[in-house]
This record gives sequence, C-alpha cells and structure tokens, in this order.
Amino acid sequence: MGGPSVPPNAGKIMAAVQRALRGLDVGSTEATRILSWANSETPAIYDRDQTAYLVLGSYRDPYLRRVRTVCDRLNRRYGTYAFLIGDLVDIDLPRLPEFRVKFHITATLSDYVAAVFEQDAGGEVNELGKLGETEYFEKAYVLPRAYHWETEANLTNRRAVLAAGAQLMAATDIDGEAKSTALEALVDRANQAGVDITVDTLQSELKEQGIEAPSYSWVHLNDFRLFELHGRCYPWTTNEELLDATDGLPGSPRPNWEQQ
Repeated sequence: MGGPSVPPNAGKIMAAVQRALRGLDVGSTEATRILSWANSETPAIYDRDQTAYLVLGSYRDPYLRRVRTVCDRLNRRYGTYAFLIGDLVDIDLPRLPEFRVKFHITATLSDYVAAVFEQDAGGEVNELGKLGETEYFEKAYVLPRAYHWETEANLTNRRAVLAAGAQLMAATDIDGEAKSTALEALVDRANQAGVDITVDTLQSELKEQGIEAPSYSWVHLNDFRLFELHGRCYPWTTNEELLDATDGLPGSPRPNWEQQ
C-alpha cells in the first residue's frame, strides 16, 4: 500500500507552515499529517475554476450566525467557495499551534479573505492583526459592525456624528478625560463639515437615543481605517446592510434570479 497522497502545491503549503511557525522545524510525522490534511481538506480552495473566500469572525453566538450569513451569501455566487476554518477537520498536531497552521495555509491558498468584526475581544482580534501585518493584507477585506471613522468626509449628517460619538464613548482603552478630548475634536470636525452640534448636545442625544456601538479599541479602529483608506472596509449596522456589504466584495456575482 502506498503512502498518503501529496497535494500538487505541497511546497506552497509548507512555506505557509514555516510562516505560521516562524521557521520552527517541523518533524517528518507532522509534515506528513499536514500534507495529508491539506490533500483532503483544501482542494476546493485552490481549484482555479472558482474563487475561494476564507471567512473569519467570532465563533460565539450571536456573532457566528452573522459570520455564516456572509459565508452563505458568498457561496450563492457563481463559481465561489467560501468557508470557515472551524468547518475544516483537525490536523492532529499536539505539539504545534494548530490554528496558526490552518490559518496560514488557508489564507495562502484563498483568493480573498473576508473578516467580520463586532467586538474587541476573542480570536478575531488576533486575526485582524494577522491581516494587517502580513502578506494577506492585499487580499483581505474587513466588515466591521457600526464602524465610523470621524473625519469630515464621513460626518455628512447629524446621525453620522452621533454614530462616531457612540464609537468614541465605547472605546475600551482610553480614559474619561481622553474621551472628552476626542469628543471635542469630533464636534469641531462636525461643525467644519456643516453639522451644527455641541459636545453637551452630542452627549445628551447619545444618552437619550441609546445609540450603541461595539467596544473597539483604538488599535482596531486604526486597523479598520487602514483598510478603509485602501477601499477594503465595508461597515454595516443591520443584517440587511451586512448582506449588501457582502455583495460588494469582489468576485463573481450572484445569479441574476437571486438578485431580483
């Protein structure tokens, strides 16, 4: 009986493993398991007749439902295969950080990466850092819930100013004094953009209307802004907006009858 089959792109896969492990030596048994896993789990990813999307996000409820919404929406397109790392079987690498290995392999083989964000805690936080600081940045798109960068160009109306204010108030890594200073700067930019509002009015309306925003840190907001400047940030608030944002991602379109 012959040994396990080796995938045609074994070299590319093992290079991804080396990136994941920062050059750590991989034993022969581990390498065999990795290649055997890739041979059975990844052919649909690198099939050149279709567009492959790695979809990232929180696996906790209720966030997972929206991550799967994005995945399912993408899979309605012609010739598209969208998937979650969590849906792939385990490799059985007790010595190694297996998720890192699977992440780098699948991100390497995929045509695009779409990441859904709704909070500043959980595994998706690390995924945002990986996307922003690695070669995967060029193929990655982020879909952050209720993200709103507070520049004049984005402060087109009172509602936009309130959304930006809510995001500032929800930030997790700045104190009250810093938030007050940020709100003052936001109001100045809003006034320059033609929206007549004061800090006191902004705070009162946020309290009265109960506007909520995810508790992103400044680090995450800056990463979202980087993607926004590159035209690859798709903010959303409602489930319908999330579907619209997903439809705006590159790749094959959905069938015409699906878009009626």
